[in-house]
Order: sequence, then C-alpha cells, then structure tokens
Amino acid sequence: MMTAESLVFEHIKKDKNLYSTPQIPALTVYDDNWFVRNDYDVLSVGQRNYVINYLTGKGFKQKSGRSLVNGDITVHFPRPQSNLAVSAFQPEFVTFNSKDYYCLTPTQFAEALCYRSVNIGLCEQDLASQLKQLIDKCPYNIEWLRDISYRTIIESITAKQFSELMAYQAEVVKAKFKMKKAL
Repeated sequence: MMTAESLVFEHIKKDKNLYSTPQIPALTVYDDNWFVRNDYDVLSVGQRNYVINYLTGKGFKQKSGRSLVNGDITVHFPRPQSNLAVSAFQPEFVTFNSKDYYCLTPTQFAEALCYRSVNIGLCEQDLASQLKQLIDKCPYNIEWLRDISYRTIIESITAKQFSELMAYQAEVVKAKFKMKKAL
C-alpha cells in the first residue's frame, strides 16, 4: 500500500510531468507553456487523464469522477471555478491531514504555496525559490494569479514577485519547454 510520504516524495518527483512538494498536500501536472490572461484555470482532459493513469498505475482506484483512493489516501480533483478571474483556493490545499491530497492546476498550486507562505510567515525569498522549483517542472499563469489575488492576503506577494517570476519563467520555457506539447 502506498503511504502519503511515498506518494509525494518517492514517486511523483520522478515523473516528468508531475510535481509535488512536502509543503502542501497537493500535486500538479504540466499543462502548457503558453498562457492567456483571461483563461479559465481548470485541469484539461489530458491533464486529468494523465494523473488518473499515473495514479491507477500506482494502485489507486477511481472512487468517483472527482477522487482516487489507495488505502487511507484520497486524491481529490476539486470542482473547477466556473467564473473567469475567480480563485478556486480552499484552505484544505494547505492543511495536511496525511489522508487527503488535491490535484491542482499549476496556477492553483502556486496560489496554495503563496497562501501557505502567508500563514506560516515564510520569507519572500524562500517562497520565490519554491515557485521557481514549480516553474522548473510545471510553468504556471503568473499574470492570472496576480490578477485573482487582488484584495487578498497574497496580493502584495504576487505583485512584488511578478517581474522576477515572469523573467525566470520566460527563460525556463525557452530552455526546457519551447517544443513541449500540452498533455
């Protein structure tokens, strides 16, 4: 049986399209390297299928259209936000209970890291490092995240780091993802 620790640390980090970090109970999957500011932030069919196929190969069984289960561990696919420019963030995305994980878009994953950093008082430099690690595997819609964080507790973080992360992501995409196709 897969443990929560092995789900996060041993298996996912070896996959070329999946990303996870011990900081939050979530995983994400590569989407694309081209972003539109007014895009919906939802998992594509290709992303969902990739995660489902990957996890069923690791012993998970699909319990419903929104969850996969392996023993005590459940990976949830949160319901997408149906409105443009509205966050789908839920406090569960940053709260460990060792049983529940969430499959998020790369942008939702970055948003969860930002909320976690505010909750624990993480310095901006450490958060920037975590976001760059995410970008190295799963670029995200930095501009969209900045826009949806307006008037939230993460607004100042996303605004301050915007230019640095945009420049970093442009370099990474050019070097690593220029020819990579969406799932």
